Amino acid sequence: MSDTQEPQLPYTAIRHPQCGQWWTGPSRSHCPACCRTFSCDSAADRHRQGRFGIDRQCVDPATIGLVAVTKPWGQMWQNPGDSSVWAKSRDADQAAA
Repeated sequence: MSDTQEPQLPYTAIRHPQCGQWWTGPSRSHCPACCRTFSCDSAADRHRQGRFGIDRQCVDPATIGLVAVTKPWGQMWQNPGDSSVWAKSRDADQAAA
């Protein structure tokens, strides 16, 4: 494959026509204003602030507590995970050992 040739996308890929970014997964959300990809609607909704039709705008996802995750298609923003779930799972595994 040459440098000018685009890699073959997965058959499940969804592409935004304006920016050309792609992602997989029907639950993903892609902002048409700033072209960032989010793990779900709630994460995308958090990055949009202001009143509809008046001063609605995108804010930097990192400034509102969203976490960047690297995926094959690029960066995706998601809500932070609940670390207590992982701690409980780890503690249960250690107790069983």
